[in-house]
Amino acid sequence: MDIEVRPVASPTEFRAALVVNRAAWRDAYADILPDERLDAMTVPDGVELRERYDRATADGRAFLVAVDREPGAVVGFADAVWNDERTAFCERDDAELRAIYVAPDTQGAGVGSALLAAAVERVPDACSRLALETFTENHAARDFYEARGFERIGASAFEVGGESYPTAVYVRPL
Repeated sequence: MDIEVRPVASPTEFRAALVVNRAAWRDAYADILPDERLDAMTVPDGVELRERYDRATADGRAFLVAVDREPGAVVGFADAVWNDERTAFCERDDAELRAIYVAPDTQGAGVGSALLAAAVERVPDACSRLALETFTENHAARDFYEARGFERIGASAFEVGGESYPTAVYVRPL
């Protein structure tokens, strides 16, 4: 697979990344989240899509897409934040990796690793660590991050549909 990782270029491309997000959630969280919650995850259009695109591309963020050069389809994305929108588990000099998702049919081809490397490149020098959280039960994600130098430093929780799910918090020096 020949991929290009770069900043998202348009709301249409951003929407394609959200379609990947929905498929990846269904694949990764089938045994973690209830089916009705996974089924309720929608991909926005119109004004909502534009507002989410504008937030994702604002200062202090990097929303990157992985595009398969043939046929030009978005196959993954990463979202990194180093502004005031970071989650409470982040320290002052941390950047937060909000997400890396790869289309289920392209996982294992190096797309996630390429997205992580590109996200790290875009984090400002003022940040000393990259922090993230993942569902505690998401063993594949935990293995992915641990294999790339992240160390588990704690626990937190993530709310989905009014329910709280335990998460593992990881950091890696930059």
